Amino acid sequence: MLADFAVRWVFGLAVATAFCPVRTTPSTYFRTTCLVMLGLSVLATLAFTRVGGVQEGWGFWAMVATAAAAYVGSTAWGLGLTRVGTGALWAAAGLSGAWLIGVSFVGGGCSNFNAASRGASGFLMGTTLAAMLLGHQYLTTPTAAIEPLRRAIRLMGLGLGTRAILALAGLWLATEGGAATSPAWLYPAMRWGMGLAGPSSAAFLAWRTAELRSTQSATGVLYAALGLVLFGELVSLMLSRGGAPIL
Repeated sequence: MLADFAVRWVFGLAVATAFCPVRTTPSTYFRTTCLVMLGLSVLATLAFTRVGGVQEGWGFWAMVATAAAAYVGSTAWGLGLTRVGTGALWAAAGLSGAWLIGVSFVGGGCSNFNAASRGASGFLMGTTLAAMLLGHQYLTTPTAAIEPLRRAIRLMGLGLGTRAILALAGLWLATEGGAATSPAWLYPAMRWGMGLAGPSSAAFLAWRTAELRSTQSATGVLYAALGLVLFGELVSLMLSRGGAPIL
């Protein structure tokens, strides 16, 4: 569970950072996100060694390679090597995405759907964290262009929309297949209210405050959005362990 959660986050953060405009975004932001990915990759690697089984094979080495890519990225961005840094970001995204696809096909089940849902979950968490970290950059560089933050919030909105659609599909599959368990119906308000509706409202508020160039307010709202997103995805992860598709 911990490894799955960490790898999702690495994937989403890598993709969100790779789409950030290089020319108008401080290089320190890219280095920071790479360091965060490095920490999450190491956490996932340590979790693999504790779980054992299939994760100690291809999954373990995929995360080792992801951690190496994140380290190369942090070094490259620190030295101003933007092409190498961008390549490292896409490498981390590809490796972590391959892990999410591979683990979705272990043990059968709705493999294609679960792979897409894991990717959407990671994209949502990653874009939310990326937007929050980007908001912090304006504390040290208040005159920086506002477009990178607006783009990050748009990506967050895209992640929320995609995740909501797939969560609805997962709920339908769980109902049709008879896989819904009592927890799947016990926590709908927490999963949908705090996990999707709450972050959607926060994303709208962050967008409006960014339009006013009130970056400190936008960052504060994104803090709250990140907490709500993480809560919702943790509930989703617990429900999926009960046998239902990822909701």
